[in-house]
Amino acid sequence: MALTVRLRPATPADAAALAAIELESFPDPSWTDDDFLRYDCIVAEIGTIVGGFLVSREISSGTADTPPEREILNLAIKPEFRRLGLAATLLANELKRAANIFLEVRESNVAAVQLYKNAGFIEISRRRDYYDNPVESAIVMRTKW
Repeated sequence: MALTVRLRPATPADAAALAAIELESFPDPSWTDDDFLRYDCIVAEIGTIVGGFLVSREISSGTADTPPEREILNLAIKPEFRRLGLAATLLANELKRAANIFLEVRESNVAAVQLYKNAGFIEISRRRDYYDNPVESAIVMRTKW
């Protein structure tokens, strides 16, 4: 059975659901309810349930000679909706923007690394001991518009 997924901008009414997904998804969540709405936040809605989200921001508007640059700050899926294509759908939506997109991901998050590679991201560097609890390095990835 295929899921019917609707992507839409997050609203203040989504804040608690976003924070709950964050809490279920990361070992040491640091985002507050308000953090999600400070940036571009898109939610994946299944019926009336927020099943996941992607938060991004523009870090450079670009010039006549260079495309804009964006950063994916946070991407998480509610556990019961994982492995159903929601993350790929949210990521594909972000990749529609005409920009170079950057992100960091935990070295141990093999599923996320593979998701990003499948979407065309490449590893460009590593940040030693970037994450806390547990301390772990980050893989820095980017895709080119």
